[in-house]
Parts: sequence; C-alpha cells; structure tokens
Amino acid sequence: MFGSMSRMLAAACCLALLAACSPTFDWRPVAFGHQGAAGVLPDTPQAQTRPVSFEGQTLELTMHSARAGGVLFALGSAELPPGWGSDPAVRRRLARWAVEALYRNAGAGLPDPAADPEQRFSFQGLGPQGPVLVEAQVRVTATEWLEAVVIAEPDDHARAPVNDFWLSLRWPGEAGPAGSAGLPR
Repeated sequence: MFGSMSRMLAAACCLALLAACSPTFDWRPVAFGHQGAAGVLPDTPQAQTRPVSFEGQTLELTMHSARAGGVLFALGSAELPPGWGSDPAVRRRLARWAVEALYRNAGAGLPDPAADPEQRFSFQGLGPQGPVLVEAQVRVTATEWLEAVVIAEPDDHARAPVNDFWLSLRWPGEAGPAGSAGLPR
C-alpha cells in the first residue's frame, strides 16, 4: 500500500515540477499598423519604436513584443513615406531589405534572391546564447511595412505553441481580424 502511495505521490510531484517549468502562454490580441493587421502575443506586449533608414528616408518602426519562456514573439509596423505606396518596385525593395536585415542581424547568410520576400520563411542564426531559429514574414502594403517574427533557441521553438501565433495572424485585407475568436485555446 505504501509503495503504491509513494509512486502516486512521486508522480504528482513530477507533474507539478514539469508544470512549474513550462512557460505560460497567455495569448493577448494585438493590433499593429493602421490598416487592420492583428495577431496575438503570449504576454503583455512591450512596444518600442526606433528609426530605420532605407533609401534616404527614415521610417519609424514600432515593434510590439512579448516573451514566453525562451521564445520572443514580435509584431512590427512602420508607415511608408509619401509616394512609396504607388511604387511597387520600392515596396519590393523594402520587403527584400527587411528580410535581409533579419538574416544579417542573426548572423546568417543572405536568403535566395529569387525567394518571395512576403512569404513566411525560417532560418538558423546565432543569438547571444548560441544557435537560434528565426521564423518571420514581411508585408509591405501601399501604406505600411509590417512584419511578424519569432526568435528562439531550437529546443524552445520546438516546445512552444508557435503555430498558434501564425494561425492568429491577419494581414490587411484578409478576412477576420485576430481577436477573441482567433485566440489560441
């Protein structure tokens, strides 16, 4: 009898320890940009705006981010300067430049130049603690530059519900904003 009780108590303690070590994903809806882009972040978002120079112009990029465990989730936007929205070539160059900046910042080789810069992509890079997996998508509309990014060590990425983040994401012009109906369960 005591052997069976001891095993049950040991199992309960192990489950409690595992639960205590798992990060909490308290998904919260976040609107970003000015044209209806939305997604979810796993905790209270922090916002940071910084100037980014591209082709002689300064864009104010605002990133909304949150961490859960060792995983960083971020949603960003910047308004385009006047005249850029009507120039598809400038918008394509900005999208490609934004993708390449993610690769450079993670110490990775540049992507295939033939790749569509607005399709979701992933690559291995280097972070301060070692290898990281970067998964991202960039969109440049007629009025703004938008991006969604997940950065994590490979093991943390594999354990996290990263797909919930991607399933919640809504770009301008797509059906159904990410809100309470789009929240992961």
